Amino acid sequence: MATGLRHIEDDQIHESTLSQLCNSFTIGALKIEYCVDLSVPQVTFQIYLAGIKIGGGTINPSDPCLKIGGGALGFKAEVELCLNADDSEVTYEIELCVPVLGCKTYKGVLVSW
Repeated sequence: MATGLRHIEDDQIHESTLSQLCNSFTIGALKIEYCVDLSVPQVTFQIYLAGIKIGGGTINPSDPCLKIGGGALGFKAEVELCLNADDSEVTYEIELCVPVLGCKTYKGVLVSW
């Protein structure tokens, strides 16, 4: 299939790049950036609180859960992410504490495939 771009050769991209899905999820001051590699499966994360990175990591069938916590600019958060390879999904449980408003817990499915 011709791309119409002469400086890029046909078939230059490897098929495995299409098995990655990257996105982000935000609740207030908390942002989770993630990339799912469907060929493994594994998911890598970067977690930010008030724009400051508080951690990151990778989950996969051998190491299915990750828990990260931290505080920045008066905000506090604890994030647990778990891979359920049988159901092809990543779940989250988040406790987010906001100055003046207090703390709230969030649970759900971050991504499924």
